[in-house]
Amino acid sequence: MKNIKFILPIFVLLSFNCSTDGESSIENDNQRQPVAATTAIPDIAFENALIELNLDDVQDGKVLDSRIANVKNLTLEDKGISDLSGIGKFTNLENLNVRNNLLTKLDLSDNSLLKFIWAEDNNLTGIDVSGLSILEKIGADRNGLTQITVSNNIALQLLNLSENELLSIDVSNNNGLTDFNIVDNPLNCILVNQEQLDAPPVDWTKDDEDSYALDCQ
Repeated sequence: MKNIKFILPIFVLLSFNCSTDGESSIENDNQRQPVAATTAIPDIAFENALIELNLDDVQDGKVLDSRIANVKNLTLEDKGISDLSGIGKFTNLENLNVRNNLLTKLDLSDNSLLKFIWAEDNNLTGIDVSGLSILEKIGADRNGLTQITVSNNIALQLLNLSENELLSIDVSNNNGLTDFNIVDNPLNCILVNQEQLDAPPVDWTKDDEDSYALDCQ
């Protein structure tokens, strides 16, 4: 009987240790679970559009990076979007259509694979396309653009900027630009290179009072 008195406390102690070790192991396993990377989408209309496209599931102000990373074509036309924050995480995006929304600015500088941008009929005052070396087409008619720089977009073929508020435009570095519309802007001088000055492409359109020049100062 004396031996039994010693066995019981030892058994209880061992049982307690096993239980504690098991709980610690579960906690450690939970801590090791990777957290899925997400991107903030603050504009409700933008996120709703992503949900409609099955790129998101719930309206929570964010989207899983794994759902958007491989998207090449994104059509968000007429969705009431005023803020496109988060678009930079669409790292494989080639074609973007945001026509007829409420955008006032558009920063696409992180979308290095973009080839086509369609942003007509917004409220844009600026578009950042710096670093988009393979960009081919920009459609941004009927906005409020006051500036746009395309000097680094050496692959640009089409640039439609009619009905904006541009005071200047420099296309002297865009030797492949064959389709260019700059009518109904308050500028009166378009900066070009010598080849463009000597033989403007047939699909370039400007106001009659505007002129092409090597120096617009």
